[in-house]
Amino acid sequence: MKTPDTSRPGRPATLPAAAFLTLLGLLAPTGNAGAAPADDEIDFGLRAGIYADASDAFLGAEILGRMGDKGWFYNPNLEWVPRDGGDLITLNADFHYDFKVDEPVYVWAGGGPALVFKNNRRNDDTDLGLNLLAGIGFKTEGPLRPYVQAKILLADDTEAVLAFGIRF
Repeated sequence: MKTPDTSRPGRPATLPAAAFLTLLGLLAPTGNAGAAPADDEIDFGLRAGIYADASDAFLGAEILGRMGDKGWFYNPNLEWVPRDGGDLITLNADFHYDFKVDEPVYVWAGGGPALVFKNNRRNDDTDLGLNLLAGIGFKTEGPLRPYVQAKILLADDTEAVLAFGIRF
């Protein structure tokens, strides 16, 4: 019987990342993307930025959905940080509250649990973490809504993260 090859870096993170991306595809955006999602709508987003403590750029994808009519949203997302000698992938189950403001912006704060996959040439590691985040999004007439978000990922290797994204 042939045993699976577990010596290749990145192997443990492949299945969770693929499952998350499949979920994103199944929950593709519907409805009016120029405003915050209505109760029955889910929006899609892409983000990029930097994990400041590691000085590494990242790419990510997300979904955004409203939870009732009180200003709460769920925002599960995936972030991939390609690094020399290995990758960092985070699966995040974030939630946030949109504050009521009269400006052409959305302002939010929130957090959620994170699952952190680190792999390198020596070993693979999985860690649990907690995200604390705040952001500002810009209301537009068109289907694209840009935003900026700062977060702290509290984990074995705590990271400050700055993201620039677009939702549609």
